[in-house]
Amino acid sequence: MNTLNNLKKLFIGGVIAVTLVAVVACSNSAEPTETLAATEASTQQISNVALSTAILTPTESADSGTAPPPTKTVDSSDQPIQVAFEDGPDDTPIGDAIPEAAEQTPEVVQLTPAEIVAAQEEHFANLYEDTVQSVVFIVTSSTQGVGSGSGFVWDKDGHIVTNYHVIQRANLITVKFFNGREYRADVVAFDPAADLAVIKLIDVDAEHDLIPIKIGTSADLRPGQTAIALGNPFGEEFTMTTGIVSAVTRTLKSGFSSYNIPAVIQTDASINPGNSGGPLLDKDGAVIGVNTQIVSETRQSSGVGFAVPVDLVNRVIPSLLEFGEHTYALMGISGLEVDLGVRENVGLEGDVVGAYVSGVTPNGPADTAGIRGDSTAAQFNTPTYDGDVIVSINSIRMNSMDDLIGYLALNTAPGDEIVVGVLRDGVEIAIPLTLGARPHVS
Repeated sequence: MNTLNNLKKLFIGGVIAVTLVAVVACSNSAEPTETLAATEASTQQISNVALSTAILTPTESADSGTAPPPTKTVDSSDQPIQVAFEDGPDDTPIGDAIPEAAEQTPEVVQLTPAEIVAAQEEHFANLYEDTVQSVVFIVTSSTQGVGSGSGFVWDKDGHIVTNYHVIQRANLITVKFFNGREYRADVVAFDPAADLAVIKLIDVDAEHDLIPIKIGTSADLRPGQTAIALGNPFGEEFTMTTGIVSAVTRTLKSGFSSYNIPAVIQTDASINPGNSGGPLLDKDGAVIGVNTQIVSETRQSSGVGFAVPVDLVNRVIPSLLEFGEHTYALMGISGLEVDLGVRENVGLEGDVVGAYVSGVTPNGPADTAGIRGDSTAAQFNTPTYDGDVIVSINSIRMNSMDDLIGYLALNTAPGDEIVVGVLRDGVEIAIPLTLGARPHVS
């Protein structure tokens, strides 16, 4: 404390000395140079005294009466003024700058189980009300009798998307909306390979504001995400059921083509006869698929339903509207999944996946490019496992034959140039290939 008090006295004395010099300067305007020199001398003295007093050697005692040894003079021009404060330095900012706001910690709201359920119910109820105006109930008449299905509004021109099998052979189509309005409709175009069709409403009321449904994406779907089916099961109009996405990237026979529907979505949301053609929605009410089939021995929901992925819908429907048909790219191969048996017979490493080429179409795109199929599988139905293994397309890894089918359908068109990565004799090589066009299904 004595040292601090001495420092305070020295500091105050220095300030007084500076003040006196300033007063003298003000009273003697004839010698401004001397005034400046005097001011600098006073400042230097404060600095030197503060430094020599505040810094103690290890052998010095703050309470000792012994005079310290001579201290080397410190040049204040290149040393800061050292000042001791009893309470430490004041870090309070000065000036007119606005201090930064303190970071706010977000408040965590704890919900009870009942509140969570209530919030989910409110969300589903709002989603239903926002979406049901875009969903339709389709009734068809044909020589085989009366059938029904579902669909949804594609655009404000009155185009409705549904399944091909819903309107197949129909000679009269009636479309009913949630608001009670009913219209006749004509078939515009269809794609049996994807089980998709477009119909168009006739003489829509001028005051009826058609609301196209929100279209989402199926590219990033993951099992476990919410799936919501809207449709008319067993003729029960405008029914909503909920579940999850059970699996993705399935392939499925449409029943009208030798080619599979790629990247099909599997769901446990209840789908029954009458749901066909209706939308499968995500948690935000956007279409992720078009409900098409179920697996059941009783012709009713068993928890295994399938939907055409909306990314395929987004490619097929615009083609149907513009050209009246959709043309798929063709590679011209038949293949097998690379499983344990294929790996053993071909002599592949355990981590190799992809599609084993069991056959190539003569003079087709793959054959022309030089991709090799199994030499005996097509003729004798007994493979010798000497064909190529496709492991990538355009440097994108193909984990299965399903991946290959899906990639071609969702990302390519006839005439596109692609690079196929194949394993041949244990070496991966790149083969350029020009895609052809798949024959149309009538």
